Amino acid sequence: MSVPGAGRTGVPTWRALATALPRPRLFEMLDRGSALTVVHAPDGFGKSTLLATWLHGGGVPGRDVAWVPAATDDGTPDRIWSDACAVLGDHVVAGDPVDRLASTLGGTPSLLVLDGLPGTALDDLLPTIRQLLDRCPSVDVAVCLRGSTTSAIVAAAGLDCTFVSAHDLRFTPRETAELFRAAGVELGIDEYGDLCRALGGLPQLISGALNVARLHRGAPVDEEGRPSPDLAVAIAGFASGLLDTLTAEERAFAMCVVAARDLDAELAAELTGRPEPAALLDRLEARGLLVVDEADETRTWSWPSALRSAVLEQARQEEPARVDELMTFLARLHRDAGRPAQAAVYAAEARNWTMAAGIVERSWGEMVSEHLEVLILVLRTIPEDFLEDYPAVLAGRALFVQMLADHPILRASLPSEPDELHTLGAGPDAANVLHLATVQSLALRVAGDFVQGADCTRRLEPLVQSMLLHQPDNITPQLPLLRVQWAITFQLVAELAESNRQFELAYRGGVAADTPYIVQNAAGSSALNWALVGDVPRARRWLDREATTEPSDGLFGELVKVGGRVAAALTHLDALDVGAAESMIALLGAPSDREELWGFVAYAHAQHALLTLEAYAGLTWLHHTVAGHAHRHGDGAFSRTLLTATEIDLHLALGNGNLARAVADQEPRHHPILVVSDARVDLLGGSPDRAAKKLARVSWPDCGFPRAHLEALLLDAAAQLDLGNPRSAIVCWERACTLARTLGNRRAFTTVPDRHRRELVERSGIAVPGGSVEAVFPDEVVRVELSPRERQVLALLADGSPQSEIARLLFVSPNTVKTQLRSIYRKLEVHTRVEAITRARELRLLPVTGEL
Repeated sequence: MSVPGAGRTGVPTWRALATALPRPRLFEMLDRGSALTVVHAPDGFGKSTLLATWLHGGGVPGRDVAWVPAATDDGTPDRIWSDACAVLGDHVVAGDPVDRLASTLGGTPSLLVLDGLPGTALDDLLPTIRQLLDRCPSVDVAVCLRGSTTSAIVAAAGLDCTFVSAHDLRFTPRETAELFRAAGVELGIDEYGDLCRALGGLPQLISGALNVARLHRGAPVDEEGRPSPDLAVAIAGFASGLLDTLTAEERAFAMCVVAARDLDAELAAELTGRPEPAALLDRLEARGLLVVDEADETRTWSWPSALRSAVLEQARQEEPARVDELMTFLARLHRDAGRPAQAAVYAAEARNWTMAAGIVERSWGEMVSEHLEVLILVLRTIPEDFLEDYPAVLAGRALFVQMLADHPILRASLPSEPDELHTLGAGPDAANVLHLATVQSLALRVAGDFVQGADCTRRLEPLVQSMLLHQPDNITPQLPLLRVQWAITFQLVAELAESNRQFELAYRGGVAADTPYIVQNAAGSSALNWALVGDVPRARRWLDREATTEPSDGLFGELVKVGGRVAAALTHLDALDVGAAESMIALLGAPSDREELWGFVAYAHAQHALLTLEAYAGLTWLHHTVAGHAHRHGDGAFSRTLLTATEIDLHLALGNGNLARAVADQEPRHHPILVVSDARVDLLGGSPDRAAKKLARVSWPDCGFPRAHLEALLLDAAAQLDLGNPRSAIVCWERACTLARTLGNRRAFTTVPDRHRRELVERSGIAVPGGSVEAVFPDEVVRVELSPRERQVLALLADGSPQSEIARLLFVSPNTVKTQLRSIYRKLEVHTRVEAITRARELRLLPVTGEL
């Protein structure tokens, strides 16, 4: 709609504007109010629609607007300025256009829009625009150009300019989602990003995808981000239409340069033999086939992925061998320049399987660490039967492409005897066996079989030592990456000492090879290990090393930061710096389905909830997260230990003694972390003797978990007070305070009930290091306990048996059953059979409905 008080002459009112998507990101660029705004992109990018939508939505409030459409028959500067004068009501044919425009516009704040001009027009118009802007300071000019404006950008130097390019006009995943939802089409949250990547965000292709989705009611892209068959047909038709608008010269040129995903003028000359290809590239860009990147010092043009695929298919139909030859040439070019990822992609596209497999085999470590997305693409493309001569590559394909399907190569056996492995390490097959065994251990790990994965990894050590001795060149480049993977396997099964050893070796190797991905991953993950055991000083040292590393980018750039972020969150929690911990936890967010460190992320979230007295929210979040990662939460997983202990503590914080005991009884309580939580249930439930006995079964100084040792000392001190042993309690308290100062841990003292902590401070004369804290647990947790006979009565009651039947089955009198029922109702604080059964299930005194 128009803005009151301002004239809007000639602003289009096309029907499509009523449903056009507002684009605040671009409106903000237009709202800068620059003296000159240039919107430049090929046809179909929505340049005019953008400006018109912006103006109808309230752009340049209080200003007059004059919209001048380009003449279809004459795009010369004289004709453009004459049209502008005519739109403003000045129909004089002769005279200087600047004088005429200046006299017409006067001092009125105005915006002059010149729409639909060819990309080269701005060069000729700029002198007059400069004069007009100098003569009329209250006037701004906006120009819509079809195509590139590189020379104009240079010529406009010195002016207050805003340039909105084809790159800016591309749709983002968020804008794509808004467009689809406005049209009543809903996709999966990840599909919008996949669609944008496949279509390059090109507005006309995004619009076409929306039409396909409306018509066929299916996802426009598949699980691998490729266009659906219906969308592919639409894109092929679109591409064919664009190709038909080209001259014979332009079409032949396009059929050559389509071999390259992106290119500059020099590469285009190599591919086509044309001495001056930049003009032809600009013409293809003006038609909407290519997108130019003006930001680089050297101009580069790129193909949107789906559009290139359609043109590539057309080129193959016309000249089957030509385009494959050009892509093989590009593969060699990138391979020789040390760019294996790009080389492998071109080799795979050219169906040169020997070259593609060879590049992957030689550059496996680099591609996994820095180009995993590309590696998966290439592995998916190469036919499986071709890889029989490349066992390491075939193993990678089985893992990354088939996602641990029942692939024979993953069942290949590795010698178990160290002597056999040592001999194998000196032979020609050592590297293949090493990579294969690593992939096998990864397969087991990803499948949730952490114990076997760790066993498989542990057996590799003799092989590695032999290779380092006999053929170091065949292992040294890949070893840091392999060690990171081995270390993660040990980390997930709680073998933290071995995990730390492998991470440290990987870190040193990554520093020596200058591989930021390895260095950051190893440093952050080492910090996580030390944070998990509770050694804050060592965790911080590794976090400092991580912080000095160049950040990793790409698909897994965020993933390698997870370990460090969890470590930082836990160290901040131990220091009771809740604000800093919250910042890290916010960065972590909820762990994705693919996140292997999900259990540690969940642990940090839950520990934060416990410390901030949000136990109920923490418990709800924990249950939801565990349910979403059940396949990674089996026996042997460290997550099982950490999250079970945390769930016990959250129940205790809520006063749910029965639920805490039920959870504790479900899990073997051998790990120090679980022993602490189990003993805490007894202490808070009024059984300090049981708590002390359980704590005495562990050799705490040797357990490898100093935080658990610290909490055990505090628990034992509280238990000894309740048992009437103040001297023993003071000894435990003094040791705990000393250990806490060494570890930099204040959070452990929040686990001591307030009544115990106050008495321990008073009796020992030693205050909590760093100042007083508040307990996260109540002084005591009431737990409902039923006698064995009462449990029998309750179970029969839940089965629907009447009192007379219960008496008969238990060989007692009906009065005895009534007495036992009264006792059960009193303990459960209920009054009816239904309330008793419901409450008993809540307290885990009866199985929950559906449980066995």
